[in-house]
Amino acid sequence: MRNDKWELEAYVADLELVEPFTIARRSWDVATSVFVRVSHSGHTGIGECSPEGPPEEVVDQLERLDLEVLDGPFDLEGLSTLLDAGPARAALDIALHDLAARRAGLSVSELLGLSGRPLPQTSVTLAITELSRTVAKAKNLSDHPILKVKVGFEGDVEMIEAVRSVYPGRIRIDANEGWSEAEATTRLKALERFDIELCEQPITSGDFAALSRVTAATAIPIYADEDVRTAADVVALAGIVDGVNLKLRKTGGIREAVRAVAVARAHSLGVMLGCDLTSGVAATAEASLAALADFADIDGPLLLRYDPWPGVGYDKGMLFLPPGPGLGVTRRA
Repeated sequence: MRNDKWELEAYVADLELVEPFTIARRSWDVATSVFVRVSHSGHTGIGECSPEGPPEEVVDQLERLDLEVLDGPFDLEGLSTLLDAGPARAALDIALHDLAARRAGLSVSELLGLSGRPLPQTSVTLAITELSRTVAKAKNLSDHPILKVKVGFEGDVEMIEAVRSVYPGRIRIDANEGWSEAEATTRLKALERFDIELCEQPITSGDFAALSRVTAATAIPIYADEDVRTAADVVALAGIVDGVNLKLRKTGGIREAVRAVAVARAHSLGVMLGCDLTSGVAATAEASLAALADFADIDGPLLLRYDPWPGVGYDKGMLFLPPGPGLGVTRRA
């Protein structure tokens, strides 16, 4: 019988952005994260999520849990019996992986068996703003290998044309459900001449028949985002899209993300590992399993004015994991 007791603390923190971040469906002036610290056996792990609703509800979910039902800090699979996939489970899953890796004296990537495997380069996101500002940003990032440009608004084809005129690297686009089926078909056809690497979630989630038609109508690979959360969703999207964008917030953390990647591979789907507007805690967790993905979009900390938990490092698209133990993040005063 264990004598060690679990301790859990969850709290909400606002993260100031470098500038407002706008996509087709909404805009943020400040990002909000829920952080959770979990202690057991003299070790502490940290986790983070971007809440999908009121952040206080995520805190309440976490604080009501009885972690004593887990069989110690290495019972990482047991969390799936306590919480459904989603932000709360994601934050706690990250914290438990950090805790377990710290106790084992390993980094999270080593705990996952991914140590030493090459990481894909990450894109940097250009949110929706005035055309002149978007073009100036693209030009300033000409030494970066990949841009992800938000589309899904009137004039987005002309904007991509202007970006391509000053940016020679790889361009991905993300409509965030911003187009109708007809708009998606027309605009993707118009965008094909600009050598677009892939397009995320062109139309509203939930209409797989329309999504399948859009995918078939364009040479640009289509990746589902809002339509995919767990491995079960990946199965449903097989034959509908070319790939899936997995995020820990959606999968409920690392455990389900690894399952979803395996399922995607079994169905010959490409895999992108994405992020939210979060600190180095969530971003480092994402980067710790990025070796499993074809594409990475893990630039959340780069969009913050101040990162309270720096971890994963960046250099012109390259991702560098801290050595650990655990996530290897350090709280900044």
